[in-house]
Amino acid sequence: MNPGKKDVQDVYMKYSGYAVEGSTYYEFEPIHLQTEVLYGESYAILEEDNTWEVDTTFQYEVLYVSDEGIILKKFHRKKLDNVQTLESHPLFQSAIWMIEETASEYINEEDIIQIVTNDVYASTVPTNSSTYRYLIERSELFEQFFEDLYSEMDNYYNGAKQNSPEKWDFANYLQTDYGVEFEQSEGADIVLSNCLGLMRKLNLTYQEMAEYFCKYIL
Repeated sequence: MNPGKKDVQDVYMKYSGYAVEGSTYYEFEPIHLQTEVLYGESYAILEEDNTWEVDTTFQYEVLYVSDEGIILKKFHRKKLDNVQTLESHPLFQSAIWMIEETASEYINEEDIIQIVTNDVYASTVPTNSSTYRYLIERSELFEQFFEDLYSEMDNYYNGAKQNSPEKWDFANYLQTDYGVEFEQSEGADIVLSNCLGLMRKLNLTYQEMAEYFCKYIL
């Protein structure tokens, strides 16, 4: 996992599978993993039940945020037919497998932003949004992604980060560079909190978020 040299953030993983031994079918419960940052050339260890010399099939999904945007990847392993064994790593007892990648999708960050800004005052995930439902169809990992996004936005509004100086720094940036004026109001606080949550979750700069603000909120 992440053999490249760039860090990625907000990594969500899911894998599940089954095994067939003669006429007996074994199904493994889906495993969900999550980490805030996965550093370049580091590994996320997936523990599978591979002690049987039987026909095993596993599916894997990984969702993460990188400099290139939001990436969704899917992998498939059937026995060891489509597995490439890499050289053993000194930290691990067994060799590292490279599993066949079956799909790789770039998710436009604007899709995420539009879901939020279509009802910028909503306190919960808008599950009736057609774009949200489309993303969930791509991968159920988006369910936790959005739960965490809305939790992060709420954290800036009435949680531990409600007095974060970043929120008002961003408001000053919008006023100075884009001529946007804010009144002291609950609505303005909610909007700024949502902007900070989006910036944190999507790894956006002030300028990038300001452009989206002018396009979708202003």
